[in-house]
Amino acid sequence: MNSSLPAERHITLIIHLTNSIFPLLILPLATIGNSLCFLVFCRPKFQKRLTRTSSVCVRVLCINDLILLYLFIIDIFLKVYMKPPIRIYSTPTGCRLYKCIRYSILDFSAYIQLGLTTDRFICCVYHTYYSRWRKRNYLFYLLGIAFVCIFAKNSSFLSPSYGYYSINTSNNHTTVKCSVKIKAIYFTMYMAYGQSLIDMVFITCIPFFLILYFNSRILRQVVRLRTECWSTFTRIMHIAPARSESSFSLSTNIPAYGTANTTVIITAHRARHRRLHLTFALGCISFIFMFSTAPYKIFKIIERHDKVIRDQHKHGAQKSIHILLAEVIIDCFVYLSCSTPFFVCFATSSIFRDELRRVFQ
Repeated sequence: MNSSLPAERHITLIIHLTNSIFPLLILPLATIGNSLCFLVFCRPKFQKRLTRTSSVCVRVLCINDLILLYLFIIDIFLKVYMKPPIRIYSTPTGCRLYKCIRYSILDFSAYIQLGLTTDRFICCVYHTYYSRWRKRNYLFYLLGIAFVCIFAKNSSFLSPSYGYYSINTSNNHTTVKCSVKIKAIYFTMYMAYGQSLIDMVFITCIPFFLILYFNSRILRQVVRLRTECWSTFTRIMHIAPARSESSFSLSTNIPAYGTANTTVIITAHRARHRRLHLTFALGCISFIFMFSTAPYKIFKIIERHDKVIRDQHKHGAQKSIHILLAEVIIDCFVYLSCSTPFFVCFATSSIFRDELRRVFQ
């Protein structure tokens, strides 16, 4: 028993240092990055017919990520830096609203990513249908329906059985427990297993596999179009000089083929190539988001199951030190996922870098 105490102290120190330092590093990077990403996607370059809908999704994603990040980090700062530690909520009602809003925003991020991927999928693979898809605003209707369903699912956090006052008998100190009441056995079972099953199926698995499928189709289309662009560009560069020389040798009144027409075709292929780079960047954002938030949903299943065990056999005891450590690590993944859009677009899209440069000109 005594030998485990030093290990627990080390883990507690790691948890404290991570909560104290890591959010301080992520918060300014994410704030500046998402703000710049929002401004860049407001540029006229991204308001054209092939990118307007996607740019709206990216801007909504930037706002959504910032709100989610601040909800997480403000609560962490209040708990770490305030003496005595306090939380972002001070009443059971505030706890219910906080959890409902936080989980709704986190879940909605998955469907914004899915909407973004779907828009790029239709634009790249079913481009003949894309004009109707964009003009009828089908994507925004689907996102609206998804948000209503997500809010309805997370309205369970607004139940009176969630969040309660707890009195510490040792020092007679009252605190707010932001979890299911111990006596609400059936509601505890629903939140632990029913809510977790809904999250895994509709918030994690379905968006993940759809994003994976759509991006695989987009990637194949990108590879095919890049091959076509390169072969066409090479053919033009070889044929144009020959045609230009023959046209001048036959008649001086016939314009050279290798000047204006060649320039127009090459410019068109370069524009397509840059759009494909943008599509690749947006696909990378979706992948990074899903791979960083899926562990969060899986951990919530474990955490809720642990809550059931503690309520039934340990009379509502505190979380173990290992669960707390895992919670901190998983939260760090969420922080990172909220700060990725700008850096992924900057690293993978030349058109994004060009527009970012024009923002400061």
